[in-house]
Amino acid sequence: MKTRLFICVCILFSLLSCSSSEKEQLETALAFADTNRAELEKVLEYYKNDSLKLKAAIYLIENMPLYYTYKGSDLDSLHIALEQYAVSDSYDKHLEYLKRFPYRNLFKEYDAKVITSEYLIENIEYSFKVWRETPWGKYVSFDNFCEFILPYRIKDEPLTHWKKDFYHRFKPVLDSLYQGTDVVEATSCLSNYATSLHWKYQNELTGPHLSAQLLLELQLGDCTSIADFGCYMLRSVGIPAGIDTYLWSPVSHVAHVWNVVLDTTGYTIPFNFGARKLKRGEQFGYRQGKVYRHTYALQKERLDAVLQNKKFGIALANICLKDVSSLYFPSNEIMVDCELIKDRKEGHSVWVAIFNRRGWFPIGEGRYKEGKAIFNDIEEGLIYMTLYAQDGKLKEASFPFKIDKESGCLLYYRPKADSCQMSVTRKWPLQGGIRSYIQRMAYGRFEGANRKDFSDAKVMLQLKNYPRKMFNEVKIKDSSKYRYVRYISADWFPGDIAEVAWYADTLGQTKLQGELISTLPYKGSRTVSGRSAMDGDPLTFFTSSEKPGWVGLDLNTPKQVGSIRYTPRNDDNFVRVGDKYELFYFSADGWKSLGVKVAEEPKLIYNNVPSHALYWLRDLTRGNEEQVFTYYDNKQIFTEGYWNLLF
Repeated sequence: MKTRLFICVCILFSLLSCSSSEKEQLETALAFADTNRAELEKVLEYYKNDSLKLKAAIYLIENMPLYYTYKGSDLDSLHIALEQYAVSDSYDKHLEYLKRFPYRNLFKEYDAKVITSEYLIENIEYSFKVWRETPWGKYVSFDNFCEFILPYRIKDEPLTHWKKDFYHRFKPVLDSLYQGTDVVEATSCLSNYATSLHWKYQNELTGPHLSAQLLLELQLGDCTSIADFGCYMLRSVGIPAGIDTYLWSPVSHVAHVWNVVLDTTGYTIPFNFGARKLKRGEQFGYRQGKVYRHTYALQKERLDAVLQNKKFGIALANICLKDVSSLYFPSNEIMVDCELIKDRKEGHSVWVAIFNRRGWFPIGEGRYKEGKAIFNDIEEGLIYMTLYAQDGKLKEASFPFKIDKESGCLLYYRPKADSCQMSVTRKWPLQGGIRSYIQRMAYGRFEGANRKDFSDAKVMLQLKNYPRKMFNEVKIKDSSKYRYVRYISADWFPGDIAEVAWYADTLGQTKLQGELISTLPYKGSRTVSGRSAMDGDPLTFFTSSEKPGWVGLDLNTPKQVGSIRYTPRNDDNFVRVGDKYELFYFSADGWKSLGVKVAEEPKLIYNNVPSHALYWLRDLTRGNEEQVFTYYDNKQIFTEGYWNLLF
């Protein structure tokens, strides 16, 4: 591992020396090719009389030394497992292997040492062909052509003749769908066409990037695979496309990538390939913090930062990342008070970071001057931390802060001496999708009947609004006996519920048993069947295919219902009775515990909590989703702006 790192550092220094000319960078790349140098020189010789194609060839070659493909017999097993997984209805067997595949230990075969002249020439010829034959090509500058159309690869996928293959596969498709001159509309047509491929989304797979041909065959993968496929398809027909990313989401706590298309005006329009119609000027919708573009060209200005990032294993240690944050939110420059730095020396390396339950996650570099960290192009309204390097570790340099959207001023979360009582109900923000599912229970009702069609139904329990907590138990005063019982949604909602149970007694000790009855589940999926509402798992659920929808039991004989327990569809991030929790706040000495508690009800009460701080609730029993929050007006306020409104 150390040898690989040393090699990479040497390549970076030789390629990106500030004093090196373009000619010297090309010579360095040719020297790195070693015995394959002659193949690269054949390309340069082939285009010696075509200045523009020669320039394109030089661009590819001089940036080539850091690109490679993983090699090893284990890859055959990986591809077999992927193929079997793609067509299987029983995923577990293959998924476990794919989740653990140790591809980073495989041999790296560098492009410069094996690539053929024929391959490069074919790629260049097809790239120029599609650039010149499209009506929007005349608006694409040579520099943008090199970045958005010309590259022969995306990341570490196997080298294949994808540009030729995909041109003959998808150029007729584009011609059949669109004959106009608008590159954005052409992109929309192909993106919409991609929805017919029935892509199987799976974000638990590990492995190197897959070839264009294999992605087309499998139609399987996560957002990275989808974005790769979008790039392959679009570039093959002359649509200038790229891939943007945030390294760590301040909301979902995962990375994400998506496609961009270069408009004729020179602006890039972001979109999720295959997801929706493109619209100019539309906000992308994600909270990002910082946004980067994956480029083929090495970003020379980031050399020092990349080498520093490599020391700490930071995701920013990628020389092919270009900061494009200012294309997504207003450009700014902020100066953060680094009051927690113990040893104030000029020249500290500093990073801006967002919360990660395993430690703050750096998403951007800055510069340190006179006790302040200076950062550029940071998204407003999110909570950040400043980190600095000391004794080989990254440490907090400031109190948590955010940029106020209205004033543009920095707001720091410094604990105050006064204290408050705090009631916490969740460890993760109630996000929009989950909230909408919970709200589907508003005005739903629990009925009993003695006719199978519920024509004689009586209401045992009427909900006046949506549930305000995860686990609900209600005593039933109705002394009547019913053979059939059910939960039914309001007329304007589909049935949506995670758990429901009827009990013979008011204490919820004797559960009534019977035969499952329900309306049809959504699209007939087994994952949302009526049985899922009675399996004891609060993360499985029933969703109906119609409005209203219902799920219940045939008790075989009429029986009295003493109590009902129910759980709305949820994310299991409410405070769970019986789980062990620990609350922290951020102090001048880092995260400080406010004590461990076992939840005796669906909320936790903490006294003598320092006010105006940043807080973090940890579930020590289960789960991974945890987010920092502030506390005002007796409410938890999570970082991306969602209020916990359920209590």
